[in-house]
Amino acid sequence: MVTVDSRPVVVGADGSEAALDAVTWAAREAALRHVTLRIVHAFAWPMLNVPTVLWQEGQEAAMHAHAELVLAEAEKVARSVAPALDVSTEVVTEMALPLLLTASRHAAYVVVGTSGVGALADAVAGSPTVELVAKSHAPVVVVRGTPSPDRAEGLVVVGVDGSPQSAAAVEVGTKEAALRGGRLMVVHVSRHGPAARLRRMLARTPADLTLTDRALTGWRREYPDLPVEERVATGHPAGVLVDLSERASLVVVGTRGRGGFTGMLLGSTSQALLHHARCPVIVVAHRQGEAQ
Repeated sequence: MVTVDSRPVVVGADGSEAALDAVTWAAREAALRHVTLRIVHAFAWPMLNVPTVLWQEGQEAAMHAHAELVLAEAEKVARSVAPALDVSTEVVTEMALPLLLTASRHAAYVVVGTSGVGALADAVAGSPTVELVAKSHAPVVVVRGTPSPDRAEGLVVVGVDGSPQSAAAVEVGTKEAALRGGRLMVVHVSRHGPAARLRRMLARTPADLTLTDRALTGWRREYPDLPVEERVATGHPAGVLVDLSERASLVVVGTRGRGGFTGMLLGSTSQALLHHARCPVIVVAHRQGEAQ
């Protein structure tokens, strides 16, 4: 039996198709975990300090009613995926990023879509994504495209580099694969070059466990029936993971590592993965597990 975080799965809704894709993924995840799905909408307009003289009569009420409609549509989508799911919805007068960061304190996951519109879309485009990932108290899931049901029980790919953050990613990825009755692939990527090749040769000496072996220590015993594949590759970490995402149901990485995964979500590597992965990406926040 898989032990999972009993806290709710939180998903942001802004009325876009991308956000509804995120709701679909989040509903399936919450149903797998038997936890509550919390759908939130950032009602940011009052936070912009627009002079009241510029408001038309009834405009704020109309915008708030629209926000409620956004949530109602999102809840409908969630219940179409998991009819018996416990769902809560909330319009919060807050900017999107602070809303999601606050919600992350009491969440198993924070889930967002890509290429949306409105305040929540702004939270997953460019530098705010880095801030969300860097400051979140829970793993952040960026859902790319419509989640495919035929991948739901497929391959979960985890990138490792020997850091505590990638160890946390292995924990998340292992449990996700076990929940789905799927397969786990643990991948270490070394940069090209003679020094990198020499390090790989030394790492494979009989007296030493490989980095991927160490990452799996304990998890093989806890989930003895879970099919696991270890892979060592050379190249750019994001490029390798993007290629693997073509046939994966999930890609899981840590926020800050060392070696090949240094700066995984701080610059071009993060942009490549978040903009080109063919499946949802789970980023295990570096603050996960800290005292709240």
